[in-house]
Amino acid sequence: MVRTENDFDIYYAVGNTNTSRQETEIGDIIRKRNSLGWKLVSTSTAVVDMKNHFSNLYLFWEKTYE
Repeated sequence: MVRTENDFDIYYAVGNTNTSRQETEIGDIIRKRNSLGWKLVSTSTAVVDMKNHFSNLYLFWEKTYE
């Protein structure tokens, strides 16, 4: 029987500063999840601070077990 598990990561305060660091950290999250068998199925962002241009990044994952 096939079983599917869902999970998500929240990356806080994606803004206009430290872009290189943020890209590295997000890449590390994706590589780690992929190495554990997770598939990225969706992403979403939500603006949390309009004045300072900060957003949260949501990464939605799926893993199938057979």
